[in-house]
Amino acid sequence: MDRVSVDLENCYGIKKLQHEFDFSAHRVYSLYAPNGVMKSSLAQVFHDVVEGIPSSDRIFSARVTKRNITDEAGAELRKEGVFVVRPYDAEFGHTEKTSTLLVDAKLRKEYEQLNTGIDSAKESLLSALKDQSHSKKDLETEISLAFTPSDTEFYAALIRIKKELAEQKDTPFADVLYDTIFDDRVLSALETKDVKTAIEGYVKRYNELLAASTYFKRGTFDYYNASQIAKSLAENGFFDAKHTVNLNSTTKIEIKTRKELEDVIVKEKDAIIKDKELQRKFDEIAKLFEKNVTLRDFQSYMLEHEAFLSQLANVKKFKEDIWKSYLKVRQDLYLELMKRYEAADTRKKEILEEAAKQQTQWEEVIHSFNERFFVPFELRAENRIAVMLGDAPIINLGFTYRDGKDQVSIDKASLLRVLRTGEKKGTLCVEYIVRGRNQEKDQSRNANCY
Repeated sequence: MDRVSVDLENCYGIKKLQHEFDFSAHRVYSLYAPNGVMKSSLAQVFHDVVEGIPSSDRIFSARVTKRNITDEAGAELRKEGVFVVRPYDAEFGHTEKTSTLLVDAKLRKEYEQLNTGIDSAKESLLSALKDQSHSKKDLETEISLAFTPSDTEFYAALIRIKKELAEQKDTPFADVLYDTIFDDRVLSALETKDVKTAIEGYVKRYNELLAASTYFKRGTFDYYNASQIAKSLAENGFFDAKHTVNLNSTTKIEIKTRKELEDVIVKEKDAIIKDKELQRKFDEIAKLFEKNVTLRDFQSYMLEHEAFLSQLANVKKFKEDIWKSYLKVRQDLYLELMKRYEAADTRKKEILEEAAKQQTQWEEVIHSFNERFFVPFELRAENRIAVMLGDAPIINLGFTYRDGKDQVSIDKASLLRVLRTGEKKGTLCVEYIVRGRNQEKDQSRNANCY
C-alpha cells in the first residue's frame, strides 16, 4: 500500500483527527511532541486494530466513536499490516508476529524443510525408545546426559556413539526398566556409604567367581551376555540350520540345540548365583533397600534381575550400556535420523552463513532508533539469525550503555532502573506499518513509524 488514511473521532481523548499518510513520498513518519497531545492515544487506536477490538473514549463512554483507517483503495487496514511497539515498561517486541520482519522466505523455507525431515525422524526414534525403555522421563535429556556433560546435546550424544553402536553385537540390557533403576531416590541411595560398600563387596566376590568359571569371562562373556546370545542364535535360526557351538574349557563341548546351550549357561550361572558368600552379600544389599519404602520397587526388581547388581558399581557406564542396548534394538530408526541429520548439516551451515550476511528489517529499525533517539544506550538484536531461520520465535534485544568512552552490556531491568523518565519516553516508537506487499513475491517490505 502507498497511502494510509486516518479518520478518528472520540478515540481515547482524540476528539477528531483526519490525515492521509503518503508512503509513496515518505517511507517513515515521526510524531515528536510534548506530553498531552495524544501520541499514546493514537498508538492505542492502532493497537486496537491489531487486537481486532473497537476503540472508545474511556472517560466519556457515551460519546460515539468513529475509527476509519483505510488504504488507498478504501479497504480497511489489515491487522497483519500493523505493528505497535509499546513503551519500555511494556514487553517490547516479544511476540512471534514480530519475527516475520526478519524472514527471507526462500532461505527460511529451505531451512525449515531440512529441520522438518530431521524432526520427523527424531520423533520416530524417541517414540520407539520410549516404548523400549518404558520411561516417562524426557528421553532427549536423558540421552544427552548419558553421553555428554550437557542436557541439551542430543545430536552430539548420538554422533559420539555411532561407531560403538556399529561395532556392538548384542543388546544385553534392552529390556531394562529404565525408570526403576534411574529413579532419583535410587541414585541417591546408591551414593550412600553403606550401599556403596556393600555393592563393592558383592562385585569383588562376583568377579572372583567369574575368574574361576569354566566358560564365563569377566567383561566379555558373563551369564547375562550368554543368555542373550543363546536367545539371538535361536531366533535367527542358527540351530535350525544345523549349525553348532563349541565351548572351550578343559574339554571341548559341542552344542547342537538352544536347550543344550541354555542348560550349560544355567548350570554355570547357578554355580555363581548360589555361591553362599555372594548370596550373603546380595542379601546385605537387599536389606539396605528394604528399609526404605520408596526403594522397595527397586529392591523387588533387583531380586528378579540379580545380574544387574554387578553393573551398579559404575552407574554411569551402566546407563551408557543401557542406552546403547535400546538404540541397537532400534538401530534402523537411529540410522535414519543420523542420515538425515548429517545430510542436512552441511547445507544448514551454508544457510547460516548466507543468513549472517543478510541485512534484516529489524536491523534497519534498530539502526534508525540508535540514530534518531538521544539516549545513553544502543539497541542490538542478539538472536537475529536464529529468528530468521525459525529456531527462535522472538527477538531478544540487547542493550549497550555508554558513558563517554566507557560502555557495558546491560540487561533491560537494570537499564530501566537508571534511565530518567524522559529517556524512557524517548524509546517510544509509536508504531510500524509494514507495507502490505505479498511477502512470497516481494521481500522488500518497508517499516513506517508514526
